Amino acid sequence: MDLRALHRHGWSISALARRFRINRRTVAREVAADGPRAYPTRSPKHPLTPAQLAHIERRLLVCPVLRATDLHRELQRDFGYSGSYPTFRRQLRELRPAPVVEAEVRFETAAGVQTQVDWKHIGLWPLGEEMVLLHALVAVLGHSRMPAIRIAASCTRGVTFERLLRCLDDLGGVSRELLTDRDTVFCTAGGSRLSPEWVDLCELLGTVPRLCRPYRAKTKGKVERVNREVQESFLAWLTGQVLSPRPTIADYDALAKQWLAEVVMPRRHRTTKRVIGEAWHEEQRLLVAVPNHLIQRFTGDGDVQPVLRISDPAQRRLGEHVEVRPLSAYEVAM
Repeated sequence: MDLRALHRHGWSISALARRFRINRRTVAREVAADGPRAYPTRSPKHPLTPAQLAHIERRLLVCPVLRATDLHRELQRDFGYSGSYPTFRRQLRELRPAPVVEAEVRFETAAGVQTQVDWKHIGLWPLGEEMVLLHALVAVLGHSRMPAIRIAASCTRGVTFERLLRCLDDLGGVSRELLTDRDTVFCTAGGSRLSPEWVDLCELLGTVPRLCRPYRAKTKGKVERVNREVQESFLAWLTGQVLSPRPTIADYDALAKQWLAEVVMPRRHRTTKRVIGEAWHEEQRLLVAVPNHLIQRFTGDGDVQPVLRISDPAQRRLGEHVEVRPLSAYEVAM
């Protein structure tokens, strides 16, 4: 390109040869050519035979993601292929079928329908007089995109339930569904069944527990997006704040609320095209308030109380304490 441009501006063949330190015949050939030269196509050094091609097609039809190293080893062992692995890999690129990518469908939920919940590990931070690994429980309303954040030093089931109740209270109430991942806090039997404690808590809250699809984190993509903002925005914002000499969990919770009020709520969401704070105030009217006695059950004196097990609606009316009678009472009745 440089040779043609300078030649059109009056440079001679000899001047171009001296300028670029190449042969005059090379300059003349490039200037006279209709376009830039391309490398000639070369046949592979060790082409695949029809039998080898049939074996590759048969194996890729059964398993499209089969590794090239395994195919190369099979050809060497069973078909006497003598080419190197890089030579074989270049030929395999043209034979391997294109991967089928599942289409992503962005879904929106109506107001008051769904809240997505997830843990986010935020690293070592000062707590009291030592450095502690802290975690952030994030709950996001699926319609308005309003998040709530609560900080914790552990992710046990009791702490998760207490932090979740605080997040729901911050959001203004409970939606009809709570979508979580398949963490052991919410599931048993390797993530295949909901844990009884989680089912009981959702029963008391009047909501339906939902689990995201296995190996599909995008099912709860709204809370995953907020987790990314916590990592990239909230933690950077937190490093610029003045902490107390011995910060507590309550201090971090207050700073998280301040970040949400200053940064998140005034922002216009790119998908919904609405200000998050304004949409949240409208969605609050459709949420069910969290009972205060349920929050106190988990926060009393720092000891987590067990959740009342509910097997049927009639059990709730019986209360938490059941009168124990001796067997003789039943014998007399008979």
